[in-house]
Amino acid sequence: MLRRFLSLAFAFAAGLPASVCAAATPAQPGPARIAPAAARAPWLLVSDLHFDPFADPALDGALAQAPASGWHAIFARSTAGPSAYFTDTNAALLESSLAAMRARAPSPAVVIVAGDFLAHEFPQRFARAVPGASSAAYEAFVDKTIAFLALELGSAFPGAQFLVTPGNNDGYCGDYAAAPGSPFLAHFAAAFGPLVDREGRAPGFARDFSRAGYYTAELPGDPAGEVVALDSIYWSAKYHDACGSPDSDPGGAELQWLAARLTERPAPAYRWFLTHIPPGPDQYSSLRAGHPVPFLQPAAAQRLVALTEAARPAAFVFGHVHHASFEVVGPGDGSGVPGLVVPSISPVQGNDPAFIVADVTAAGVLSDFKTYVLPLEEPGAPWTFEYDFDGAYGAAAFETRDLVALQARLAAEPALWQRYARYYNSGSTTAAIAAGTWPWYWCGDLESDDAAYGACVANLLPVQAAGPNR
Repeated sequence: MLRRFLSLAFAFAAGLPASVCAAATPAQPGPARIAPAAARAPWLLVSDLHFDPFADPALDGALAQAPASGWHAIFARSTAGPSAYFTDTNAALLESSLAAMRARAPSPAVVIVAGDFLAHEFPQRFARAVPGASSAAYEAFVDKTIAFLALELGSAFPGAQFLVTPGNNDGYCGDYAAAPGSPFLAHFAAAFGPLVDREGRAPGFARDFSRAGYYTAELPGDPAGEVVALDSIYWSAKYHDACGSPDSDPGGAELQWLAARLTERPAPAYRWFLTHIPPGPDQYSSLRAGHPVPFLQPAAAQRLVALTEAARPAAFVFGHVHHASFEVVGPGDGSGVPGLVVPSISPVQGNDPAFIVADVTAAGVLSDFKTYVLPLEEPGAPWTFEYDFDGAYGAAAFETRDLVALQARLAAEPALWQRYARYYNSGSTTAAIAAGTWPWYWCGDLESDDAAYGACVANLLPVQAAGPNR
C-alpha cells in the first residue's frame, strides 16, 4: 500500500540499507510535463490578512468616526512600518502587500482570498481602542473594516474575478462563532458583491452568502469552470453558535446543500473548491498535545472528504494554517484531490508574509505557482521571489500524483525536507519546524483520519520529541 511505501521511504532516510528501500519502491516513470499557461492571465492566491486597524492607537478615534471610504487617507498619516513577527497585519503591511501583488500580477484573472479578513481578538481590541462603545458601534466598525478591505482589494485589481470565503475570526461574535443569517454576512456580501459577481458570474452570491457564507461562482475562461466556496467554520471542532441558535445545525445543512449542488446538471467544465479550514489534522496542535487534534468535527470531515472525492475538483484551496503546505484530500491512500494551503499575509505565527501567483490551465489544472515573501528578518527588505513549485520540487504540476511522489521524496531526501520546512514558514527562521518533530507535519499531508494520522506519526516517531518551536 502507499502508506507502507511512504513509511519505507522514511526508513531509508533514517538509515536503512538502500537495497531495502529500493526493493520496496520500484522506479516510477516521470509524469508528462504540462505545457505552460503563459498566454493565460495568472491567478492570485491570498489568505489570512488578519487586518488590524488598531495597530496605530493614534488613529482609533478618526477611524471610528469616518466611513470606510475615508480610511485610506487616515492610515496614510501613520509613519509605522510593516508589522513585526507575532503581530497581525497593520495598514503599512497591507499596502505593501497590495503593491507587491500588483507588481507581480498586475492583471490577474482571479483573486482568491481564503478567509480571516479580521485580526485576532478583534472584539477585545475594539473594546480597548473605543472604551464604552455600544454593541451597535462595534458591529458598525467591523462592517467598515470589511468594507475598507473590499475597497482596497477592488481598487488594486479592478478587473479580477474575486473569490472569498469567511475565516474563523470573521464575524461579530468572536472566534469560531459565526452565526448563519447574521447581518455581518449580509454586510460582507454587500461589500464584496461587486468583486465576486464580476460580469454576472455569481448572480446568487448576495443571497447565498448572506444566508450562510457559502455560494458558487463561474470562473472566467473558455470553457468556464466553477468554484464552490464553502464556509468551513460550521464544521470546525471549535465551532459554537454564540450569537445564533445553538440548537441549529448549519454544518449539516451546508453539507446537504453541497451534495445537492454537485448533482446539478449541466456540470461545469471543471471545479475548484475553496474554504478556510482544511479537513485534515491540526498538525501543530497535535504535536503540542502529543495526540491527533482534528481541525474539523470528524463526521463533518468524513462527509466533506467523501463529497470531494465524488466531485473530483481540479484543486481544493485552504487558508487558516498560515504556512505554505499541501494535502491530498482523500482516504489516505493517495487517490484523493490536490489541496493547496495558502500562506498568510499576517506574520502572527512567526512566518514571513507571503502570497501566491499561480498558472492555471484552461482545464483548471494548477500547472505551477510562484510564492513571494516579505523577509521581516531583514529590516527594510523588499518583497522577493521565494520559489516556484515546479522548480523547487521537480513536479510536473500541482496534481495528486505529483504530490504523492513529492511526499515520498520528502521522506527519503533530508535536504528536500529542509527546503520544504523553510518554504513552510515562508523563509522565516523564527518559530520554524523543529528538526525532530517533522513527522507530525509530514503525516498530515496524506492522512485526514485521526487514527491513521496517529498511527503514521507513531510509526515514524515512536519516541515523542519534547518542546517544539513549532
